[in-house]
Amino acid sequence: VSAKGGFHLFWGLAISTVISAVGTVLVARLLSPTEYGLFAIALMAPNLIILFRDWGVNSAMIKYTAQYASENKTANVKTILVAGLLFELVLGLSLSFISFFLSGFLATNIFQRPDITPLVQIASFTIFAGALQIATQSAFTGYEKMEFNSITMISLSTLKTVLAPLLVIIGLGVFGVIVGTTIALLITGLISIL
Repeated sequence: VSAKGGFHLFWGLAISTVISAVGTVLVARLLSPTEYGLFAIALMAPNLIILFRDWGVNSAMIKYTAQYASENKTANVKTILVAGLLFELVLGLSLSFISFFLSGFLATNIFQRPDITPLVQIASFTIFAGALQIATQSAFTGYEKMEFNSITMISLSTLKTVLAPLLVIIGLGVFGVIVGTTIALLITGLISIL
C-alpha cells in the first residue's frame, strides 16, 4: 500500500510541478518585473497568515482516519472527517476575513504600497481555498487514496496555468494573476470536497 501510494504521489507531484513551471514562466514573461514583484508581495500577507491555520488537525485527520478505517470503525471515520473538515473551513474562512480586513493596514504600513490593497484582499481568499485543499488531501491520505491527491495537485496546477496567463492576456495584469490563482485554488478545493 505504501509503495502504491508513493508511486501515485510521485506521478502527481512530477506532473503538477512541470505544469506549474510552465505557468510560472508564462506569467513571468507576460508581466513586467515590477508587476511580478507586486504579485509576490500581494500573496505574502495571506501566506504568512496561513501559518496560523495549521494546528495539527490535518495530521490528526490522517492518523485517525487511517486507524479507524483499518479497525472498520466507519462511524468514527466519518466523525473525524466531518470535525476536521469543519474546523479547517471555519478557521480558513475566519483567517481569510481577518486578512481581508487587515489588507489596507498591511499594504500601507507593512509593505508601504497602499495601491496593492485590492490585490491583498483578493489574495486573502487563498487562505480559505488552501484550507479546503489541505483538509481534503488529509482525508485522501488517511483513506490511502493518494491518486486523488495527485489528481488534486494536477488540477490545481492546470487551472492556475490556464487562468492566470489568460487573465493577464485579456488585460487584467497583476489583478488577473491574483484572481486566476485564487479561483484555481477555490475550484480545486471545492472539487476535492465533492
